[in-house]
Amino acid sequence: MKVRLLYPDGEWVHPVSYFDREEIIRDLNLTIIFRTAGSIFSEGNRDKPHGSSERDAFVTEMMRKVMMVPLLCERDLLYRQEIVRESMRNYSFMEALYNLAKQANSEIERFAAVKKEKWYRNGDNDRSRLLLTELEYLDRQVFYLDELKKLLLEQTGEFASEGLGEFKCRFLSEYHEEYQTTLHEVLHDLAEAAAGGMVELSARLGKRLEMTDLVLCRIKDKEPERGIGKKVTEKFEMLARNLLISGAHVENLENLNLLQEVTELRNTALASLMSFFIPFLEEKEEFFSQLYQQTAFYIGAVNLCRQMQRFHVPVCFSEVTPRKDLWFDGLVELSLALYNQNLPVSNRLDAHDKYLVVVTGANQGGKSTFLRSLGIAQIMHQCGLFVAAEHFGAGLYRNVFTHFTRREDSAMNSGRLDEELGRMERIFDHITEDSVLYLNESFATTTEKEGSVIAGDIVKALYDRKIRVMMVTHLLAFARECYATHPEHAVFLAAERLENGHRTFHIVETAPEQTSYGLDLYDELELDKKE
Repeated sequence: MKVRLLYPDGEWVHPVSYFDREEIIRDLNLTIIFRTAGSIFSEGNRDKPHGSSERDAFVTEMMRKVMMVPLLCERDLLYRQEIVRESMRNYSFMEALYNLAKQANSEIERFAAVKKEKWYRNGDNDRSRLLLTELEYLDRQVFYLDELKKLLLEQTGEFASEGLGEFKCRFLSEYHEEYQTTLHEVLHDLAEAAAGGMVELSARLGKRLEMTDLVLCRIKDKEPERGIGKKVTEKFEMLARNLLISGAHVENLENLNLLQEVTELRNTALASLMSFFIPFLEEKEEFFSQLYQQTAFYIGAVNLCRQMQRFHVPVCFSEVTPRKDLWFDGLVELSLALYNQNLPVSNRLDAHDKYLVVVTGANQGGKSTFLRSLGIAQIMHQCGLFVAAEHFGAGLYRNVFTHFTRREDSAMNSGRLDEELGRMERIFDHITEDSVLYLNESFATTTEKEGSVIAGDIVKALYDRKIRVMMVTHLLAFARECYATHPEHAVFLAAERLENGHRTFHIVETAPEQTSYGLDLYDELELDKKE
């Protein structure tokens, strides 16, 4: 059984995440998004006040993992976007699917813990108790398979997404009626035997009256007049064909003396039959584990979308463009919107055939916020989520790199430039043509002249390799010199400032100015002091 809700051709197994994922999470404030996705907010009822939330740590963790693994082809991205859309439309089904998988995984974890504590660590060899526990566990796994089948059959209409539609068809074709009925009959017979029923065996007697080639013929109820009368071996052989496991006989059990207790002999036979179910259980454990992980992502997506809508943040599904193109309208910085619980100023851009974007302009004019909004949107775009914009189109990149000035750098008296150069060297060791780099006020820790030279060399090297660079800079000498060369594939933006000094927080296309208007901030501080 395969889940395949995150990828059309595979499961969530050892995915390759961004190389610099921890830096990305830190620089783009993604932790706020992960936590929001893992929070289920109440709409208000008698027990919980409006706006209160419950945190699902597993959903938070899965959002963190999945968002840090980019999808590299348009087919995979559209496949996932379809399921996100369907999860938003039919949340009750996806929630039921997630909760069922969650319960099944709790059962798996409980059994593993009990088995380890009770029989392995403490050395308890009570085989009867072990058999009863294993049978109970097997019965519970079958119960969850039954519940999943019931849940899928209740969905009478066709699923709109390819992923959920194929998941339903795959599961129902494998867990068909005959297989399900046979499985329940075998579980019933095993339960009867474990509870004291009669086990009919055949064997050969070897040297010293040792039994060999032991075969289970049939199981009878402990009350003879209610004999079950079906050969268990036939049922096991039918299951074996379905599970691609050959042989259902209990064979080659040697060293069982004829004088051993009948109970031990019966338990040995049943334990051998239980071992037949080991591949079955392992397969179902993996299946429910995958279902739990993959549905958690979609639960998180819906939670996140609901919070965005609550604060009137735009939601759109992005489009895949050639890497040289980038366009968007109504883009906002999502982590800021979630943190402040209101709608930030939005921006737009149409950068066709441009892979260098340089942003300058007034201090505290929204430049860093603009850059983070781009980075967050790119991450969400590449994992198949919606984007906080009216429209958004961008390419797909194997790696995303961020190089933001650290807030704690301001407290350092020396080595700040060395630290920045060290991080940049690490990026250069791993950056490739299918990467995008976000630079936020990099190399502002040295003089204007020295910083401009460093920035110029780095940007030129990346520009020549056609690697997309999105940068915010206060190095005006670098920006003006770069603009003067009229690079064909570059666009220059600035934080808008009105004549009266008011910042609109809009980022507009314009030539780099001669100043960052730092005196505006000084005047505001002086005015505050006087007041």
